[in-house]
Amino acid sequence: MDKMEKIVMEKIDGMKDEIIRFLQELVQIPSEVPPGKYKEISKFVESKMKEFKINTKVKKKNIIGEIGNDNGPSLIFNAHIDTVATDDGWTKDPHGGEIVGNKIYGRGAADDKACVAAEIFAIKALLDLGINLNGKLIITAVINEEIGGLLGSEYLVKDEVITGDACLLGDVCCDYPIAYLGGTMQMSFIIKGMRRQAQAYPDLPPPNRNKYSGINAIAKMVKIMNFLIGLQEELIQMETKYPIPPELPSKVSSVNFTMINGGNSLLTTPDKCVLQCAICVIPEMDLESIKVRIFNFVESLEKEDPNLNITAQVAAFIKPRITETNSIFAQAVKKAFKTVFEEERDFKTSIPTTDAQIFQEKGIETILIGPLRGENNYHAQDEFVYIDDVINVTKIYALTALNYLKKI
Repeated sequence: MDKMEKIVMEKIDGMKDEIIRFLQELVQIPSEVPPGKYKEISKFVESKMKEFKINTKVKKKNIIGEIGNDNGPSLIFNAHIDTVATDDGWTKDPHGGEIVGNKIYGRGAADDKACVAAEIFAIKALLDLGINLNGKLIITAVINEEIGGLLGSEYLVKDEVITGDACLLGDVCCDYPIAYLGGTMQMSFIIKGMRRQAQAYPDLPPPNRNKYSGINAIAKMVKIMNFLIGLQEELIQMETKYPIPPELPSKVSSVNFTMINGGNSLLTTPDKCVLQCAICVIPEMDLESIKVRIFNFVESLEKEDPNLNITAQVAAFIKPRITETNSIFAQAVKKAFKTVFEEERDFKTSIPTTDAQIFQEKGIETILIGPLRGENNYHAQDEFVYIDDVINVTKIYALTALNYLKKI
């Protein structure tokens, strides 16, 4: 650890109470999507950036801050202000920001308002210390990450509202930098049948049917589900060669049935069934070939069954990505981790998708950091984040900027 790194670390330790108070305030402002009402939290984050003398603008409720100059590379900090819905079953106030021991509770405390607080206070530390950067540092607190980045990171990057050479994105498991990303394909299958009185006109093969017989949409969906279950059995045979964080249990791809809906009443043949699933793959997996196999299977079913009325759709398709780990930026991140944890921390893999692929598709080198642990209950009841993890992420943001944009 060099002298300036030590000064930055000590500065952030001294701001601990202020960082935690700000995170509590963020949690206390609901920002769930849906419904996606961001006006209050957007204004609050904007005011905090302006308070810290960060050049700030707001685009479609996304808050963008900037410091530095054009004399060197540009680095983006990214985190999101939206959260998933707050469901029943909490024992804490989901918008309370309550501190219990070394934890802060509330929806978004871990995912991802901790990183919003961390990136802002990382910049404050650099500004307060009067550190002159050799380049530009851009900070983004974005909306709609939980629904694919629409009007959030996707809008900012694809419309070139922001541009950069590298991005440090906060939204993954803690303690290790993430450079290897899995992919995902979100699919829906809709089968339409024929509603009939189920006892009088059941859906049976000839000769036990006539023109009045029902067509059972749920029963026809079973073949789709069985195919996907078979696909899952095949996918788990291949483990990723890239290391995963200790907190993550799986080294393989997965097929997840996430929602199914169908039926009208106990004695009525269901005339519609909707199945939604997410197929998440390891970095080495060819997601395109999986998509082709599924559509080929659907086509074969249609040829076999003249009564099958099915629509298969891909709602999201995000390819796996592998980031270069020997670049100047990657080594700046790795050095920051070594400083914070006083030991080498190798790059790991993340299967869940984030906004990272949006930046990577634009050619922006992207590495991920975060405060998430399996026990944090993110996307579940009683979500919380450890205070020490928030402070560590703040330090990693600040030290990465110091290392990557340092004066030569």
